[in-house]
Amino acid sequence: MTVREVLLLSASFLDDKELAAALSGSSVTGEAETLLNCFNVIENEIALDDYPLKMTETLSFENGLLPYPKFAKTPIDVLSVKSGDVRVHFTLTPAGVRCDCAEGEVTYTYAPTAKTISGTSEHGGKISARLMALGVASEYCFVKGRTDEGKIWGVKYREALKSAGILRHPLCVRSRRWA
Repeated sequence: MTVREVLLLSASFLDDKELAAALSGSSVTGEAETLLNCFNVIENEIALDDYPLKMTETLSFENGLLPYPKFAKTPIDVLSVKSGDVRVHFTLTPAGVRCDCAEGEVTYTYAPTAKTISGTSEHGGKISARLMALGVASEYCFVKGRTDEGKIWGVKYREALKSAGILRHPLCVRSRRWA
């Protein structure tokens, strides 16, 4: 899905024809730029909170250390390291990933990069343009101080996440009963 497609859908949800017209150009300014920033926030929120973006690369370790700059994307969390078909124990350090192998297949999660109007979302599959547009509409309303409308779009966004089967349930602590 393209960024422009999601933003135009958000503008139609908000019933804002001026905003939709501002999105037709190659560069965005003003309200359209605010909507684009909301897209980047929602895409990042989905990747970090609900539906992580995963990548697997075969990388070389230097003296048992794989520095973070060697990754194609900046890793958020390293999920596994395999040498051949065998999972290898690894540790995360401030300098990089430490492992007792020369080369390994590293699987990790990452945050999406900020997009422009002509970009493409890194999400796909369960994350539809409609789902993203609901989140963008909600975020835009909150940014503009339209909190009542933002809450309505936020509920629809959360329901869409739940329907897609990707909404994580928040942790809760049971209340204590004092006798």
